[in-house]
Amino acid sequence: MTTKKQIIRPEQNRLRYLAGWLLSGLCLLAQVGLAQSEHPAKWQGQVDVDGWAASEQAMPFWLRANQWGTVPLTTPAGRLGASIWKPYRTDTASRARRFDWAVGAQVVGNAATDSRVLLPELYGKVRWKSVELSVGRWRQLTGLGDSTLSSGFINGSGNALPVPKVQLATVGYVPLGFTRKFVALNAGFVHGWFTGAYIQGSYLHQKYLYVRLGKPASRFKGYVGINHEVQWGGQADYLIGSTAAVNGKLPSQFKYYPYVVLGKRPDSWQTDDYSSFDGAYWFGNGLGSTDLGLDLTTSQGTWFLYHQHIYDDFSGLVWQNVPDGLTGLSWRRNPTVTPHWLNRVIVEYLTTMNQSGPTFDYTAAYQGDDNYFNHGQYREGWSYLGNTIGTPFIGPQRELQPSAQGAQFFPNNRLKMLYLGASGQFGRAIDWTLRLSFSQNYGTYSSPYATPYGQLSYLSSVRWTLPRLPKIQAITSIAVDRGRLLPPSTGVLVGLRKNW
Repeated sequence: MTTKKQIIRPEQNRLRYLAGWLLSGLCLLAQVGLAQSEHPAKWQGQVDVDGWAASEQAMPFWLRANQWGTVPLTTPAGRLGASIWKPYRTDTASRARRFDWAVGAQVVGNAATDSRVLLPELYGKVRWKSVELSVGRWRQLTGLGDSTLSSGFINGSGNALPVPKVQLATVGYVPLGFTRKFVALNAGFVHGWFTGAYIQGSYLHQKYLYVRLGKPASRFKGYVGINHEVQWGGQADYLIGSTAAVNGKLPSQFKYYPYVVLGKRPDSWQTDDYSSFDGAYWFGNGLGSTDLGLDLTTSQGTWFLYHQHIYDDFSGLVWQNVPDGLTGLSWRRNPTVTPHWLNRVIVEYLTTMNQSGPTFDYTAAYQGDDNYFNHGQYREGWSYLGNTIGTPFIGPQRELQPSAQGAQFFPNNRLKMLYLGASGQFGRAIDWTLRLSFSQNYGTYSSPYATPYGQLSYLSSVRWTLPRLPKIQAITSIAVDRGRLLPPSTGVLVGLRKNW
């Protein structure tokens, strides 16, 4: 069995080389860009130094969740990070340029029990009017919700390192002129590469389409949309001899790509390229969400009500698993000149209890036991480099107490969770954030817990700008885990951030 160090080291070497080449290239691009543009977009950068300590070895939940896979799971730990980027040009004095470009990179080095060098971002983007082509690895959330303070979007929460990909998409919501800007579309089409070592040659397919009803300046706007993700293809030693693959290989040929994109079953039950597992279901590990949202702007702030409805197969796509998904209500204060102690509040409720029923019947139209994020072909399910891609409340067994672990990679995917988040300012120099979650966890349908495991997780964080050093911020956070699901732990984060 391959050890963890062997899994990580090839990725580390590639990241070091890529980071070096990228930083050299960015410096060259900066010189070229400054020479060619009279009013170029400003290059920006950031350096972070962070340290963690805790009462136990486990890193508390809210210190590591939704951090794009850059925070170690154990303490004590330290981190040094550096970022550089050039965003699209913003010129309020004239019409936006038809053509523009953006690039960025981030390198993170962690010192912990599992020390590693990571490259969370390395990307280039080219925009023509309202359409952009992006290549690389960058932070991106897809769905309807509060991206700033959410507990984590249901299928893509920012909990794992971004998957390298190529994306063709609109730049945000693009109004349709013939509707007098009442209807706007936000759409994207993605091809990506899962670079983890437990399976080789595996791909990501993603597409999304969101519709906004209401003009940009309207007080009331409605949203509806859908996203679809598929992990497909690949080969692995653990699949050799399995009835779910052919000689350890899953179908990766381009001729099967339309089936992946359309979520269509193949014409034959099995062939020399794929097994009856693929013949009976979709190719690959397919999932997604259908989202609804309502937005109301008042004189004081903006209210946003949203629901992300998860689907893991056809039964979820036709809402046989109601009410599973993430429901939230957020309030954001309108920007003001004077800082306010409370700027944002969010309440969310997550449930994954239904799963289209407890019994799996492959002959039925709606098969049941959706078993969210686990998969019969992909041993580590909907994860990337060991971290959950979706909501962090469905975590891999390595994050759980021994009594909560099981045979599957995600031993607990039936749960109910209530979350509260808030943020604000004290004066102009101090920003604060609070996160509080409580969940009841039931295991899976096939391996339920004898009794529900309660879990409480809390975080409070303060960030303040140092006197006479306006571009340096100090950060202090404290987090607590108490319950039967995660290891009990109380931890702190102390860090410095320099921006320019």
